[in-house]
Amino acid sequence: MPDTALFTPHGKHLIAGEWVASTATFASDPAQGPSHAYAIGTPDLVDRACVAAEAAFESYGQTSRADRARFLHAIADEIEARGAQITQIGTQETGLPEARLNGERGRTTGQLRLFAEHILKGDYL
Repeated sequence: MPDTALFTPHGKHLIAGEWVASTATFASDPAQGPSHAYAIGTPDLVDRACVAAEAAFESYGQTSRADRARFLHAIADEIEARGAQITQIGTQETGLPEARLNGERGRTTGQLRLFAEHILKGDYL
């Protein structure tokens, strides 16, 4: 069962399972709720994220189409299960209104599910 406790923005970047931050920050201008300080994504952090993504691709690239589709469906399920919390955090992080974020969430989960079905069909092969 997913942990539905509300995440408090802390301004760090998650790279390869580790929360990291630069010393330079900026403050959010939320649509609602408190403002938070966020670490600026430096070229070094972007490079670290790219290296981590490339490493993850090596193992993920070896998974079956069914596993990849299950993975995308699981991501969509988790986003939907945590929808209210994600929207609340998103309004604080981005300054976008709740209605816009709810629409973006629906679009995102719809695309994840669409890609999962595309992978299963294998028409791209």
